[in-house]
Amino acid sequence: MRRIHMFEKIEKFVSCACVSIMAVLVFSNVIARFLFKHSLAVSDEMSTYLFVLMSFMGTAIAARRRAHLGLSIITDHVSPHTRLIIQLVMYGISMLFCLLIVFFGVQMVISQYRLGQETANMQWPEWIYGSFVPIGAAFAAIAFFQTMLVMCKEYKEQEGEK
Repeated sequence: MRRIHMFEKIEKFVSCACVSIMAVLVFSNVIARFLFKHSLAVSDEMSTYLFVLMSFMGTAIAARRRAHLGLSIITDHVSPHTRLIIQLVMYGISMLFCLLIVFFGVQMVISQYRLGQETANMQWPEWIYGSFVPIGAAFAAIAFFQTMLVMCKEYKEQEGEK
């Protein structure tokens, strides 16, 4: 349980940091456009990269809360055991998708590093921001897996009470 809370705290902290930094950057950009008639290159690039990281962290948080969009028309009319199986399959598919993003994201980061790619405006190493993709997807995959374990544990506890 402690590991779950540790990951959850990291996800929430990173999400809050991303939103806060993005708010400052976008506000600064609006002021710069108004005063200087030009936008800040830093603001546009950083906001985009932070949004990617924040999206993955939000996915992880939603997975833990079981708050992903779903169609319950089927699961409302099946037995608890069948509902568990459907939910486990859906979370398993989501976890596998996130693991694919991790795999291909790592390949992308390695490629960016080897090629020495830089961001368009700031000329910073692209692999730094590219790493947000596999890191964020890894957090989401872990969240899906941990939620699957919690769902199984809750089901067993409910069955034990009967």
